Amino acid sequence: MKRKGWLAGLGLTLLVSLAAAPPPQVSAPELAQRLGCWACHSLQGRGGQQGSPLDQIGARLTPEDLHAVLTHPRSRHPQAKMPSYAHLRPWEMQALVDYLTSLK
Repeated sequence: MKRKGWLAGLGLTLLVSLAAAPPPQVSAPELAQRLGCWACHSLQGRGGQQGSPLDQIGARLTPEDLHAVLTHPRSRHPQAKMPSYAHLRPWEMQALVDYLTSLK
């Protein structure tokens, strides 16, 4: 029984330390590449043509709008083929929203 208590304590300590750790640095362009954004969207004339171009997207949509589109793409465009990215870790989502916001 003592061993189980020790292991539970260790697990709790690890969880607390991970929660307190700063999020890792994320390269949003690399994340966009990994997620396959360029298969459908273009930027500066390179990429897919199915989705809307991402040039000037930060001037067209607010960070809140971008977050909503990334998590619930059909809420804005019901026929959208884009998958939801609600599964992203918070720091990945923030990096992606910040990156798209910077495209002005």
